[in-house]
Amino acid sequence: MRTHHRRIRNKLEGDEQAFGVVFQLPSPDLVEIAGYTGYDFAWIDAEHGTMDLGDINHMIRAADASGIDAIVRVPDHSPSFIQRVLDAGATGIMAPHLRTAADAAAIVSAAKFEPQGTRGACPATRAVGHLTDDWAADRLRADRDTLVFGLIEDVEGVENVQAIAAVPGLDGLVFGPFDLAMALGLHGDVSHPDVEKARIEVVQATKDAGIEYVAIAGFGAGGSLEGIAAAGSRIVNVSGDRGLFYTVLKSSLASTKSGLDAITAGAGK
Repeated sequence: MRTHHRRIRNKLEGDEQAFGVVFQLPSPDLVEIAGYTGYDFAWIDAEHGTMDLGDINHMIRAADASGIDAIVRVPDHSPSFIQRVLDAGATGIMAPHLRTAADAAAIVSAAKFEPQGTRGACPATRAVGHLTDDWAADRLRADRDTLVFGLIEDVEGVENVQAIAAVPGLDGLVFGPFDLAMALGLHGDVSHPDVEKARIEVVQATKDAGIEYVAIAGFGAGGSLEGIAAAGSRIVNVSGDRGLFYTVLKSSLASTKSGLDAITAGAGK
């Protein structure tokens, strides 16, 4: 029998925060490390990451092994892709570019079984332990626990954010400042006042609808610790694998070089 950790749901039900890491590299080992170091979820980025469905399956398995949730950022709104990652055992999905309430309703539908949604049903998937012993219970658990998030990262999405946030079955929204800054002709300037104004609108819409605002730490004004606290975010993405490795490797190289240079200079005196 497969264990469903529901780390994010449990944290939210206890009014606690859940912390995660974005993974764009197809590495189950890195997902396991996140679990073993205390994180609650792996945000598996299949939109910008270099992984295929087989890689995603192994990364979900690594999340299971280390006791954390796996949220897959799907590349688009394709119902078949959403179904396949959920059948593989993902805790939930995150869909990019929600522009309208109809977009949000469609991804919710793709993530829920009939009659609530349109997700195809199968009693033999990894999500149910490869063969269910009680389909009725597994189906009800999946519809209850599967998390559905969306990104607001377009001008149209910001304009419609109140209606989007109010769609039944949507668990939360993520603000995508980089794409929005590009759409506004700001060349990716996530610190621009117009981008910050849009973020505040998204935060307010989540509060009005009673859903979660998923924060991305370190990205734009809203990514500061003060901004995350002010938004009341209970789901926080702390870092990402590419940025983390790049920063640490660059810093380690610089400190090693400077330390050796100092030792060499001292020996020459």
